[in-house]
Amino acid sequence: MMNASTLADNEFRLIQELSRRPTHTQRSLSQNIGLSLGTTNLLIRRLTRKGIIKIQQLDWKRTRYLLTLKGAVEKTRKSYAYARYTLRIFGQIQDNITLVLRREHGKGRRTFHVVAQDELLEHLSNTISGLRLDGTSFVFHHSFADVPAAADLVLTATLEAPPPGAPASAYVSLVDFDNINFRL
Repeated sequence: MMNASTLADNEFRLIQELSRRPTHTQRSLSQNIGLSLGTTNLLIRRLTRKGIIKIQQLDWKRTRYLLTLKGAVEKTRKSYAYARYTLRIFGQIQDNITLVLRREHGKGRRTFHVVAQDELLEHLSNTISGLRLDGTSFVFHHSFADVPAAADLVLTATLEAPPPGAPASAYVSLVDFDNINFRL
């Protein structure tokens, strides 16, 4: 069963895809957003009832899905909220990495292992380079599997869970994707 947040996220993805290509078939739409055909049909009917999209029959076989003015406003509102959320996550990570690195550097630590992916890894790298911690080296990993067993402290900014059986004190999460106000 989908929760309300997942449903809202799926509605947003559907709205985005329909605004890019209004002549999607439901099958191509479901494939592009990664949902079942039944779920896609349910979301289209729900968005139509809400007045977010309008269905226009082009001929007996082709359909066009148009965003209404209300749909365009909703898409803009959700895009803005997503952008704000993303910026706050990046700020959360920046604050937490600064706090942890300064604290651990002050205790004498000079080697750090960091696990993160994609844009988060780039953001962490940029934040770290701006701190100018003398004599410090950083090893960036895309996965926990890449971290050497001898690493006694691993800073993380990923949805991946630390390996089972690993000591909790060895892993410091820099972000909580569910709690935007998370601070170390």
